[in-house]
Amino acid sequence: MHSSLTAFFYKVRLKKRIVLLLALGHGLVIVGLRPTQEQRPPNIVLINVDDLGWKDVGFMGSEYYETPNLDRLAGEGMVFTNAYAAAANCAPSRACLMSGLNTPRHGIYTVDNSD
Repeated sequence: MHSSLTAFFYKVRLKKRIVLLLALGHGLVIVGLRPTQEQRPPNIVLINVDDLGWKDVGFMGSEYYETPNLDRLAGEGMVFTNAYAAAANCAPSRACLMSGLNTPRHGIYTVDNSD
């Protein structure tokens, strides 16, 4: 009886040790996976502009327009130079971007009066 009771307590203590080690290990993994300054997701800035030519900003070679803030953003991050406008003018293109639908689906085809 004594040896079986000792074995039972040994098993319980062993299980507690395993659970404690697993809990500590899990805690260390969670602490290790916490994002640091370098691991944070990137900030994404999407600028939707109507009637902007591809060379109308300084970082793309404009000598006429001064765009120091956009130039700084472009210098510190990524610039994508190939894109597709979902429509020929601003309102349907903006509606496509905001809704995720193509122009025939959202029904905005042109810029209406503001009346």
